[in-house]
Amino acid sequence: MKIFDDLENLRREAYVKAIMRNDVIGCIGANIPVEIFYSRGLYAIPVYGIDSEILQFSREKNLCDLINATITYAKTDKCPLIHSSKLIVIENFCEIFTRELSRLEKNIFIYEPGQESNLITKINNVYGVRKLTDAKKLMRKIKDLLNKIKFYSDLSGLHVYIIEYYINFLELDEQIKVLQEISESITFHDEQINFIPVHVQSGAGIYRQIGKIFSGTNYRIFEDLCEGKCKYNYVFKNCPFYQGEEISYIEGGFING
Repeated sequence: MKIFDDLENLRREAYVKAIMRNDVIGCIGANIPVEIFYSRGLYAIPVYGIDSEILQFSREKNLCDLINATITYAKTDKCPLIHSSKLIVIENFCEIFTRELSRLEKNIFIYEPGQESNLITKINNVYGVRKLTDAKKLMRKIKDLLNKIKFYSDLSGLHVYIIEYYINFLELDEQIKVLQEISESITFHDEQINFIPVHVQSGAGIYRQIGKIFSGTNYRIFEDLCEGKCKYNYVFKNCPFYQGEEISYIEGGFING
């Protein structure tokens, strides 16, 4: 379906969009309160590295691919998304990721639950006090559309994850438009489908590998970042905190995701 190819191109298109704006805020983590960003009209985008090509420029040792790619992108200034982010907000789910990111010459906010007021103060300091809009209604609609697609549609696990990840590079109203377009072209079931849950720290760099592993089965990817409280199916090599089968970014060049 052409729309999925278009979705995977959104990250590249976001490169151009980001360098032309002064309201980009980078996000790393699954539980960051992005409604705070959207309600202030900021362009909130994921900024962690997701491909192996950048690792040829790395001088880091003993870091998992997710951290290594992100830090190397930042140090080499080869990612327009990181470059354009006036502030990067990282959820404090991994002390190594937090430590390495904090060493960069970037404006970093380490987010933990309950720090919303401090985060708002930081945003006001970096971006200025901005006019507030009601983003919660749009975000609820997006969540409802995504949940219906994820749990009730006949889409493959690969296509579901492509939607979940790449939709983040669109503005909220654009997200709704794309999700509605997809919903009109696929089949839904009255009952929740049966699927194999695949728990990972982050799926963006490895979702095509997972698609090959579970080819021919119904599966869904879940990014938990559960602070040691759950067992992953797959973990990145050199991760000292979690258990699961090791998986790495593909070596030898860029794999789309």
